[in-house]
Amino acid sequence: MNRFRRSFLQCWLVLMALAGDTSAASTLNPYEAIYKANVNGLPVTITSTLETTAEGYRISTAADNFLGKLREHERFHLVGEHIVVDEYEYQRALLGSERLERLVVDRGQGIARYRRDDRARDIPLTPDLLGPMSYQVQLRRDLAAGDAEFSYRVMHRGKVKEYHFEREGTEPVALPSGAVEAVRVRRVRDDNDRETVFWMAPTFDFQLIKLRQIEEGERYELLLAELRAAGASGDRE
Repeated sequence: MNRFRRSFLQCWLVLMALAGDTSAASTLNPYEAIYKANVNGLPVTITSTLETTAEGYRISTAADNFLGKLREHERFHLVGEHIVVDEYEYQRALLGSERLERLVVDRGQGIARYRRDDRARDIPLTPDLLGPMSYQVQLRRDLAAGDAEFSYRVMHRGKVKEYHFEREGTEPVALPSGAVEAVRVRRVRDDNDRETVFWMAPTFDFQLIKLRQIEEGERYELLLAELRAAGASGDRE
């Protein structure tokens, strides 16, 4: 059970880094993407969505199986082409363990307030800070612009972390609907204990279509099963 929890959460956290929509303009296209994964022999279905709100946008992801559920969302808006984070929440109820995390931005005070249970931490705001989910919006924009290396400062669990990625070329990915050409992107880490690779499809507005992670000899993959999005290529299923 402990091994499943660790693997499931790793798979989940990587996917959460890959929610969002990309566009060169100051309007993002709503979508719903459904992924299928196999974690230690157990099937998992994960749904990721982007919705418009009165204030801007809401990214959310949900996963459920008989062992528990995970929910995560982030609200943000755009000022020109700049992403401005408003609020983030993470909820988990898995194998008897529950967790609630929140990040609320207070621009009047110039801080983002992170809360987890009875823990609290304030993060001084700077213009380049992105949220735990919204930084992927910028990654996909940078991919569309043809950039090869990417670095972002991300608010994560009460701290600011540096995320680094590099583009490794293109290759076809076999989906249930057929093969799709995708850009291969690798997460760059200081150590080699974990390998995380993403495949993002240009014809799907650089939507994540495949994820692979290898850690401690364990390998798990996630694959796009269905995509409903108003993009250049229309709805995909």
